[in-house]
Amino acid sequence: MATEQYFIIVPDHPSAPRLEVRPKHFEKIVREESASPLISNTLMGGAYLTSQPQTLDATTWGFEGSALVLELPAGSGEEGAKEWLRTDPYSTGGVWDWEKARIVKFKAGASNVKDITMGK
Repeated sequence: MATEQYFIIVPDHPSAPRLEVRPKHFEKIVREESASPLISNTLMGGAYLTSQPQTLDATTWGFEGSALVLELPAGSGEEGAKEWLRTDPYSTGGVWDWEKARIVKFKAGASNVKDITMGK
């Protein structure tokens, strides 16, 4: 199946309930990656922060937003990426300010991901 990729940077709303909404966000990612035909595939994703964490306790981190590489079926276009953002639980749950997202056409060249822990 032909696909297209987007590099996305999306800011959080101030005081966003990120940790409360996180499980629903991860559930969507897993559900869509296992669908046939493919709905979406998150090749890489994570939070960007105000500073490097000094502890593994995410409640102490200064979240500012997210960066991700999203793979969609060919022909989805930037509008498909916007729709994915708009309907993600981080957007519907008040975390992402999805209308301010920066969406860039992208093609991953290399990856050395060995284990994705889904934020656990």
